[in-house]
Amino acid sequence: MFCLGAATLTALITVPFSQNIVSAESYNSVSNKADFSSDVIYQIITDRFYDGDITNNSSGDIFDQSNLRKYHGGDWRGIIEKIEDGYLTELGITAIWISSPVENITTLDPTSNSASYHGYWARDFFNTNSAFGSQDDFKELVSVAHQNNIKVVIDFAPNHTSTAEYTGYTFPEDGSLYKNGNLVGSFSNDVNNIFNHESWTDYSTYENDIYHSLYGLADLNNLNPTVDNYLKEAIDTWIDYGIDGIRVDAVKHMSLGWQKNWLSHIYENTGLFVFGEWYTGGTVAEEDMTSFANDSGMSLLDFRFANAIRNLYSNSAYTMQDFYDVLKATESDYEEVNDQVTFIDNHDMSRFSTLVNNNQSAVNQAYALLLTSRGVPTIYYGSEQYDEGTSDPDNRADISSFNQDTTAYQVISKLTNIRKNNQALAYGSTEERWINSDVLIFERKFGSSVALVAVNKGSSSYHIDNLYSSLPSGNYKDQLDSLLSSGSISVNNDGVVNAFDLDGG
Repeated sequence: MFCLGAATLTALITVPFSQNIVSAESYNSVSNKADFSSDVIYQIITDRFYDGDITNNSSGDIFDQSNLRKYHGGDWRGIIEKIEDGYLTELGITAIWISSPVENITTLDPTSNSASYHGYWARDFFNTNSAFGSQDDFKELVSVAHQNNIKVVIDFAPNHTSTAEYTGYTFPEDGSLYKNGNLVGSFSNDVNNIFNHESWTDYSTYENDIYHSLYGLADLNNLNPTVDNYLKEAIDTWIDYGIDGIRVDAVKHMSLGWQKNWLSHIYENTGLFVFGEWYTGGTVAEEDMTSFANDSGMSLLDFRFANAIRNLYSNSAYTMQDFYDVLKATESDYEEVNDQVTFIDNHDMSRFSTLVNNNQSAVNQAYALLLTSRGVPTIYYGSEQYDEGTSDPDNRADISSFNQDTTAYQVISKLTNIRKNNQALAYGSTEERWINSDVLIFERKFGSSVALVAVNKGSSSYHIDNLYSSLPSGNYKDQLDSLLSSGSISVNNDGVVNAFDLDGG
């Protein structure tokens, strides 16, 4: 898949060359909170990763390790352990995106019989989720991560609290919002207009998305001064713990004006990388989504890229030209395309291994494309183990193992290291050099740093000639050290790459 070949190769990445424009130490430093361009994020569902402290495990009917809708015991001390034992550091990731750390409801949602293991049913944004750990545990997580040059990104959901409206059901917590243990307001007795009380959104208009509730979740009235101040003070609390970034949930469902104001408050006090979730199921531009990415002050999870790469490996009719067209379209649409956060799967979609029927070669290729393409790449926990799962909660199961010998783990490990040291992958332009329905060879270039990447998603071999590169003349070896293929390429003084065969897969 990803390599150079003397006579044959399946994909290739050239070595970086020439002097760096900025020292790797400076732009890769954990102190560089505002720029994640050279980083690789590892998304963790905290409860499903590793149980490092059994004493904080929940009790009662919200805890059941055999039930994917209930707490399983994963916590911040478990993440600390997996940093310190080398699993995350040797994978090469430089940022962890963890579940929302705030206190959640401790009762089951009667509509789904589900606990809030995922962190999205907030109760008190100022306190920690005790199932994940204490304030001291969180501080230690940030400290240990930083000692290992890993940034910490928290999930944050300022759109709502917990479920409070669903015909025929009674909700024990009534969507209540607390501040340091003191009640601010409840959904059914909302004398201070803490919540919006419109019907469920039908997604018919942008305004309907914003002011109506999602699935019966108590929709916070962010324009209420009490709520506005609450959410500003709450995020300040977590920023003061030393976090490096924020992933904002459901940005499509909150007022753009309020979000810009909230972000201005954050940026007035600190430099952080902030990215939001605007879900879309396709690869074409949505006007409101594009405007948000360009005007809000935060980047977005790049669902257009994700959907394109998922189409590429799950639909035989979807060509490399189709995939490249999405790369070029987003490059044109987004003013800062390198700041958009790319991925191939996450907690809201089927795992990639399931999508491709556990075709491990396809998983390896997809990660190779992800980690060499523009944007800030994100690995979903367990994907390096080829974990499977269809939809919520199957796609949020416990990580299957911490095996560092899987091909996916090794591919990711090598590519994260290259990404740290070749600025073409972090900041470079993208130019197609050779393409057909199965093959894409593209070049990333930034100043005098270059990376050349070739991938053949098909089953047949292709003879590659008339290939040109910006690489200086010379021989270049496979940067994946034969993990997915082997060999080298040669470039002459005119920038012509000597002909080679690119094997299928």
